[in-house]
Amino acid sequence: MFDANTDIVVVTNKVRKSLITPHLINVPYKMSFTPDYELPKGFDPKVKGLTHNHLGTYRCFKGHQLAIATSEKERVLIFEDDAVPKNPNWINVINKAIPLLDDFEMVSFHGRGYHTKDFKSTLKNYAYMQPIIKKTWIVAALAYLISRKSYEKIVSKQYEGVPFDLLLYWDLDYCVIANSPFIHDRSEGSLVD
Repeated sequence: MFDANTDIVVVTNKVRKSLITPHLINVPYKMSFTPDYELPKGFDPKVKGLTHNHLGTYRCFKGHQLAIATSEKERVLIFEDDAVPKNPNWINVINKAIPLLDDFEMVSFHGRGYHTKDFKSTLKNYAYMQPIIKKTWIVAALAYLISRKSYEKIVSKQYEGVPFDLLLYWDLDYCVIANSPFIHDRSEGSLVD
């Protein structure tokens, strides 16, 4: 049984097949379809060098904000449409991790592109890692849980050239579940490429 005070929202678009939805048959969820946003007229990123495709990165950024804004509950679990469970007990992993929101603004269930030396490992309900210093590099917006108190902080941000993954990790206190219950299945392509 999934936590009743948590919305599940899948961030997707009308072009790609959602790979996570077949795994959500037994839990209530919402679909958030990202429109084909255009960059603001005269857009000049304040932060340069973090993406090679600002249009795709902007659409991803806005899509996550839109998905978070659809939640009406105490917490929201966001899935990108290319998240696929590798652990059949993924719901239990998420339910056990919910109390971590007492200590963090966000719990991520998947991370890649990071160095383990930049994180310390801890055990509380579940093994997790937290960054040793702020703005540690990690790419991990595939599956994450945030509380209502963090919604506005994220939804109000403007795109300045920082991909959404990094915005989350630079602006929120977070932890990453050490043994991800999900894989990132890129078979449907990427909005950013």
